[in-house]
Amino acid sequence: MLTREDLTSERIDQIVADAHKAGYDFFLTSEQRAASLEKALQRYETGEETWVFAYGSLMWNPALEFAEVSPCKVEGWRRSFCFWVPLGRGTPELPGLMLALEGGGSCEGIAYRLAPDRVRSELAILWNREMLSGVYQARWVPTRLRDGRTVTAVTFVVDTAHCQYCGDLSMERAAHHIAFAEGRRGACRDYLTNTAEHARLLGIHDPYIEELMERVATLRGAMPMASMQLDAEVAGEA
Repeated sequence: MLTREDLTSERIDQIVADAHKAGYDFFLTSEQRAASLEKALQRYETGEETWVFAYGSLMWNPALEFAEVSPCKVEGWRRSFCFWVPLGRGTPELPGLMLALEGGGSCEGIAYRLAPDRVRSELAILWNREMLSGVYQARWVPTRLRDGRTVTAVTFVVDTAHCQYCGDLSMERAAHHIAFAEGRRGACRDYLTNTAEHARLLGIHDPYIEELMERVATLRGAMPMASMQLDAEVAGEA
């Protein structure tokens, strides 16, 4: 579980420095992250509250200080395991996959309301967390809360031009990487499981997530030769 202490600028800068040493030069510097945040805040008026739309790990591990939380839904975007993570929950040999929003469909999740006096500080922490490699683009989206209110929330959609993007994966291959990829932040399958379990607790049914859960469970239960062979094949393609 990420804590606020894990998301200080000093710790994130060290992660970025380590990534650059490992050859991943697409990780953003602190200056680039700050510029990205300022660009997103061009729509923000000082003294206003703001909302954050969460659809993945932010649902079950927000590490944010918020004034209100509500289940919600956005139209025109869907959850998708659509970008590689060679660090964190994967390795260069067998990268993991992470969720982003891709265009089309709809997505249910959680909206967090940030109090006016906490907007900049909390979004700075959020940017340290989400804007490491630049694979995400911040987007303000209409968000319908479960009580009927409609608010505008900032969220993170995938940059389809980024080198980590892999939105054309088959369900079979995506499930394989999620089932077996592991890194210093843990197993990719735990990320999927936590997302699925929290969605269920909120009364959210996402057929895409549920199908991946079934496929991953099958792969983990029948790991032997066929699975090991597929592991070698897809790792070679990554």
